[in-house]
Amino acid sequence: MDASLRPLHPSDLARVAEIERHTFSDPWSAAAFRDALAQPHVRALAAVDERDAVLGYTVGLLAADEAEVLNIAVDPPARGKGVGAGLLEGMLEELHRAGARSVFLEVRRSNEAAIRLYRRSGFEILGARPDYYRQPREDALTMGRFLGPEAQENDEEVHQFG
Repeated sequence: MDASLRPLHPSDLARVAEIERHTFSDPWSAAAFRDALAQPHVRALAAVDERDAVLGYTVGLLAADEAEVLNIAVDPPARGKGVGAGLLEGMLEELHRAGARSVFLEVRRSNEAAIRLYRRSGFEILGARPDYYRQPREDALTMGRFLGPEAQENDEEVHQFG
């Protein structure tokens, strides 16, 4: 699928909230996205088609030289076509340019497709957070990876975060 990345705009939030509702059992509201976009330490990208229609989005948070991928979702008809991988790689590049040296995320233990995506992008499972998710209750796996030169230098040591 042909998609390009651009910054997520407030005008995208109705579409983002729609995708969010189709993706997550405990979705963020449009207001939550609006609040996040207003924060200087938040980065947000949209994957768009040739008509600039939003196919997916990702939100990341930067704190000093560490970052977290807070949210990533793709519209159901666009899944399995590389949009999610493009969003993830775009966010990792954005966070690295902003100064992040490592990045973390949480994922539902049962979300095998997302776990495969994150592993292909160099993330390793670091641990679990019991009952992290609501609706339904489920553990989260915490995953992390280095960015930049540290990614190659510490390839064997990725599991030694913290």
